Amino acid sequence: MSNTLANETHQRSLKDFLNLYNTITEYCFNKCISKFNERAPSQNETSCVDVCTDNYVQFNQRFMFNFVDHQERRKQDLERAAAEAAAKEQEEQQKQLQQAAAAFAAGQEQAAADMAAASTSSSPVLADIPLKTGQATELLENLAAAGATAASVTTSQNLPVSSTATERLEQEAK
Repeated sequence: MSNTLANETHQRSLKDFLNLYNTITEYCFNKCISKFNERAPSQNETSCVDVCTDNYVQFNQRFMFNFVDHQERRKQDLERAAAEAAAKEQEEQQKQLQQAAAAFAAGQEQAAADMAAASTSSSPVLADIPLKTGQATELLENLAAAGATAASVTTSQNLPVSSTATERLEQEAK
């Protein structure tokens, strides 16, 4: 596989060289050779062909150097643009994370404020507070130990308990 690739690359290079050689030959011949009366070119024609080929080869070298340089700069520009886009995207994600964290913190603060307001405001009915089974059992045991009546029972947080709340707690305990 690599041998085939190397052979194709070699053939491509040879084709490019022969194309350049034929182009130079045709251009310089048309430019410098004007007399067809003699077998050999004159001294002026020979020096013209030498200068022409040197100039053409130098031009071709400069052109190829500039072409390669341009391709490298273009590649670097594309890489830089891709890196900037990735950095911008990462920055946007960071902003979104910060906004989410700020919203979460604000929600936590609001919940804490609501809890504080609920504990200082008029005592809520215990039936409005959702309890887990273990909490309901513990609350019923505390109520029974205190010997309080269902109409005027208060919890350890001094919250009044209605008769429907007591019934609910008893049902959850079962």
